[in-house]
Amino acid sequence: MSRSTKACVPTVELHRHFEAGLRPSTLARLAQKNAVTEVRTRAGEIVPGVDPQDPDSITAYYAQIAAGFQGPGGFSRFVDSFGLPLSVLQSLEDLESAVFEQVIDLQRAGSLHTELRGSAMTYQQVVKASLPEIIEALRAGTRRAWRDHEASATFIVAFSRQNALGPADGPRMKRQAPEVCAAVAEAYDADDPIGLDIAGFPEVAHPPRDFVAVTAVAREAGVPMTIHCGEQGHAPDYAESPPELVVEAVQTLGVQRIGHGTCLIASPEARSVVKAAGVGVECCPGSNLKMGFIDRMQDHPLPTFLQDGLLASIATDDPLMFGDFTVRQLLGHAAQPLGLGAEQERQLAKNGLETAFVSPQRRELLLRRLDLS
Repeated sequence: MSRSTKACVPTVELHRHFEAGLRPSTLARLAQKNAVTEVRTRAGEIVPGVDPQDPDSITAYYAQIAAGFQGPGGFSRFVDSFGLPLSVLQSLEDLESAVFEQVIDLQRAGSLHTELRGSAMTYQQVVKASLPEIIEALRAGTRRAWRDHEASATFIVAFSRQNALGPADGPRMKRQAPEVCAAVAEAYDADDPIGLDIAGFPEVAHPPRDFVAVTAVAREAGVPMTIHCGEQGHAPDYAESPPELVVEAVQTLGVQRIGHGTCLIASPEARSVVKAAGVGVECCPGSNLKMGFIDRMQDHPLPTFLQDGLLASIATDDPLMFGDFTVRQLLGHAAQPLGLGAEQERQLAKNGLETAFVSPQRRELLLRRLDLS
């Protein structure tokens, strides 16, 4: 199969963090607009030698971050590096336009449907607006992309497991889950869905069962859910994120998708549970490799998931940090070691549409577009 033929296969991306999907040029433009002149970490420390208004400087900064992922403190620097994109998103207009531009950019790069995710409460630390207003601005970007260009996208609102269920008299950002779940439930529209994601770390310390009660309001409203699960472990035992956690997420939370799910390779029984439930698996092989959760690209379990009939799709995760800004770019260096040809790429796209957080009417339309491509 020639590369030119393969390039005609549309892509579908279900696991992409919104602020970490902004291109350096977008960050620089927003920095100029909002007079951001220095880069700070999430903890507020100034990062010397980086110009937030210069795309080349931003690119070099994240290349340096990526180079140190697997070294001491690498994960902490990764988390801290979100400070830059978060600092330049300063208004509801910034949120709406950045979502819109990202979706259109990805459509032009061959994406049939894109799902962006992010923490609305985190954006609220800079954007002076209510949580419902922020969620509406994010959705307005996806709606405008569809209205003006028929570029399909859904926004997924996330909360962090480690900051989800703090005491009522503690800091608001340490008890995100109740407020986020209620706001997402209120915003849900079956004809124009919004999703809910449980992200963060560590997985074993904050298992899915901890979130059954707090997510009930969203689940009862019909909000589709995904959860970062089965990512943060290593072969052969995956002790930091065992397959049992994925099974627990499916059986106790009723999630529609699993974010990453790499640990499923260790358990045919867990894969059977996921398959029987029709739960999608959002595979991010580039991210898993860069973060050191797999040693080589060819070690990623995505091909096994496809062979077993799981509804696996493929995604970039955090493009700003990991370097691949589109699924097509990711496939450019992942397809060969993973043994993915045009048939498998089409199946990944179909699986993505089958498990996308969209209305039945939108799903039917997108599946027709895939069939015609």
